[in-house]
Amino acid sequence: MFITIGCFATVLLIVLCVQQYLRSKQKFYPKKVITEFESKMFARLKEAFPQYHVLAQVAFSALITSQNFKIRNQFNRKVTDFVILNQSLDVIAIIELDDPSHFGKEAEDAKRDAMLHEAGYLVLRYTDIPTVRHLKKDIH
Repeated sequence: MFITIGCFATVLLIVLCVQQYLRSKQKFYPKKVITEFESKMFARLKEAFPQYHVLAQVAFSALITSQNFKIRNQFNRKVTDFVILNQSLDVIAIIELDDPSHFGKEAEDAKRDAMLHEAGYLVLRYTDIPTVRHLKKDIH
C-alpha cells in the first residue's frame, strides 16, 4: 500500500515538474507605446499644432541614414520621442521629453542631438511640458 502511494506521488510530482516545461510559455507581452508623461506632451503638441502630424516613438533609422555600417550602428536602436510633420510630411521638428531617467545621461543625449542636427533637423528638448505658446514660439 505504501509502495503504491509512494509510486503514485512520485509520478504525480514528475508530471507536475515536467508539465511546466512542456507548456508553451508566452514570449511577448503588450506594452504602452508612450508613458503617461509623454501622453500629456502628445496632447499638448496636438493642441499647439493641429495642422501638423505628430508621431511618437520614431526610430532614428526612419530619420537618418549612412552608407557606413559602423555609423549606422551608432543610431540603429535609438528612438526619438516625437516628430512633427507638416502637411507635405516633411519633418518640422523633433521633440525630446526628458524625464528624471535622463539625469546623468546629458552626454549621451548631446550625441543623439548632434546626429539629428547634422542631418539638418531642429531638435528641441524639454524637461517639463511647455505651454502651447512656448511650443509655437520654439518651432516657428
